[in-house]
Amino acid sequence: MRHSGRTPAPWIFALLILPLGVSVGFKFTPLPFLLAQAGVPVYRIATIASIVHLPAVLVFLWAPLVDSKLRRRTWLVLGALGTALGLWIAVPLIGATHLKLLTLLILAAGVTDSLVMASCGGLMVRTLSTAAQAKASAWAEAGQLGGGALGGALVLWLVSRVRPLTTGMILAVLIALPALVALTVAEPAPAPAPSFRDRLFRIASEIRALIRSPRRRWGAVLLISPIGTGAAMGLLPAIASHYSVGAAGVMWVNGAAGEYYSRLAHCAGHSFRAIGIADLHMPAPLLRALLERSFLLRQAGRLFTLSERLSIC
Repeated sequence: MRHSGRTPAPWIFALLILPLGVSVGFKFTPLPFLLAQAGVPVYRIATIASIVHLPAVLVFLWAPLVDSKLRRRTWLVLGALGTALGLWIAVPLIGATHLKLLTLLILAAGVTDSLVMASCGGLMVRTLSTAAQAKASAWAEAGQLGGGALGGALVLWLVSRVRPLTTGMILAVLIALPALVALTVAEPAPAPAPSFRDRLFRIASEIRALIRSPRRRWGAVLLISPIGTGAAMGLLPAIASHYSVGAAGVMWVNGAAGEYYSRLAHCAGHSFRAIGIADLHMPAPLLRALLERSFLLRQAGRLFTLSERLSIC
């Protein structure tokens, strides 16, 4: 049920989701690149990446927490502060020496940044009308993509200019500061919520209904399958040095260019659905993700090929 008090402007959700975007961007771009620069083998980087991204897969287990005890805005701020603290401590540890501790810290930060995602979505539904939710969703998508691309690029730019501890502190500020905007959102006290067990049973029944639906079955399977995850995207920065691509190239591919192609894929996905491609019954996030991955991989392939040719010359 929507709150009847003063509603927030839709653009605010671009700021509220920024902590998640910056955190995910750090895990996708600076982390694998810096580990590779420190001499960590690619297979170890792949293992670390698969572990630190687990919270995004398992978030449904603890997402109901944001509907109980505290207001969602409070959970959002707490999640962002926990993420900021974890990554502040983790950044100076990047290297081949403290891999287990580094992985544990980033994994914990992933659990807390998933609370940001759950809280932001809950706030959107709780405080906005259906029409305003569509606008807020677009702003949130822009905030997450922009935070991921530009935040990751900023960290790579900083590590060559300031101490790792200072880089971690700046990253923590980028994550924590936008979350404080949530405290300006008018939200009522949380109503009594069903138990976690009841929520999980309800989620399981909804997933079963989705998969059994003839109209959505194959789209759901594709969305759940590895093709929709872009899992290998996080390894591109790790193998960049194999193609003589330095920090500037990674910042371009996963930063400015990545942001540009993500926006292009996002617009293309919605345009296709608007002209009737929706008859394929493919979920909108999957359509956008497939286009986004193809654009990014094509751009990365061109950059790597060019770098290889230059190194031969």
